Amino acid sequence: MSNQQIYEIHLYIPKRPKLTRPMLEWLFEYGQSTDQPEGFWPVYRIKPKVLARYMMRLDPDLRPIQGPDGDVELHYPNTTMGIVLYIHDRGIIMFFPYMAYSVYSRVVIGILYTYIRYLYDVAGFWSFDPQLDVISYADDYQSIEETAMLMERVIPKQLQG
Repeated sequence: MSNQQIYEIHLYIPKRPKLTRPMLEWLFEYGQSTDQPEGFWPVYRIKPKVLARYMMRLDPDLRPIQGPDGDVELHYPNTTMGIVLYIHDRGIIMFFPYMAYSVYSRVVIGILYTYIRYLYDVAGFWSFDPQLDVISYADDYQSIEETAMLMERVIPKQLQG
């Protein structure tokens, strides 16, 4: 994956009915802190190993790797896709290479939307795409094409500037 831009999507289970910008702002400011009381957190704490087992039931080909502090990484077996799910105690970060104008980009986004939809259905995870600044609750598969088209319009400009 040399010289490729790494794209990421963050997933959280909000304590309120939906994930909001103020929640995300709080997470990006205090999310690495260990001294915040639980009542201040806008998202639920999760158990990374338990969630990893659920994901591996959905996709038994995912390869688990132990991360720091009880975190878990799940690697998609096809390394060309470059998909990594990093599960920590407050959510998941999905990493994958940005592949402009590639057939792989649609395949990768399709795989990730399958995971995102599953996580929303079984646990109420909402997703945040920091590159496109979009919050979503895995509403429908039309989002796959819309996301791919938006990525192809926006990301090359970000890489140049």
